[in-house]
Amino acid sequence: MEEVLTVIAGKTEMWIDEDHMILTSGQSLIVPAHRKHGFRNVGSAILHIHAVLASASFEATFEGSTEPVRRWLPSSE
Repeated sequence: MEEVLTVIAGKTEMWIDEDHMILTSGQSLIVPAHRKHGFRNVGSAILHIHAVLASASFEATFEGSTEPVRRWLPSSE
């Protein structure tokens, strides 16, 4: 699933695979589906990021973890 990460406040280093970039408030990164990506706070303030996912389900595997995290939105039925 495609993902859009937008920096609301703060300064972050974001990456997709081996490509790293610094983003600040108002900037966004579009992450193509099935690409390894992440972010970390590189500023002195609290980092606020807004994530938009192109799917009703979420699945992630975090560095150092062997179990994926899965979340689904409740059914509207």
